[in-house]
Amino acid sequence: MSRYKPPESNDSPDLTPMIDVVFLLIVFFMVVAQRMSEQYVTLPSLAIAANAQVVEQPPPRTIISVSEDPIAGYRYYWGEQEIDESAITDAVKRNSDWAVLLRATPEITQATIDDILQLIAAGGQSKVIFAVFEVQQ
Repeated sequence: MSRYKPPESNDSPDLTPMIDVVFLLIVFFMVVAQRMSEQYVTLPSLAIAANAQVVEQPPPRTIISVSEDPIAGYRYYWGEQEIDESAITDAVKRNSDWAVLLRATPEITQATIDDILQLIAAGGQSKVIFAVFEVQQ
């Protein structure tokens, strides 16, 4: 009785498609790398701080500051002088061509800021610069 012999075949995988895909990926990444290096633009050198000069003085500003005191509530300042909330409009009207710098502590609510902005607008100013006091730790 003879034993069963399977037919001889070549069971090794065909690597040609895989080599083609790897080759295409290498070509793709080489082209992309070439395009990426062409996108960079050389910027002109910036001024060095020792050589830099301020061309003009910053324009004058009306400074309105708002802080919150746990006992007295909101406190308003025009420059360094404490004023009432109702005096904000008059302070802005004194120099109506100056922009307003509105400084506030982080605790001030948006509703309070909106009220102050309405008072500044009533004084005839629409240019407002916002700033927040730095929190001391």
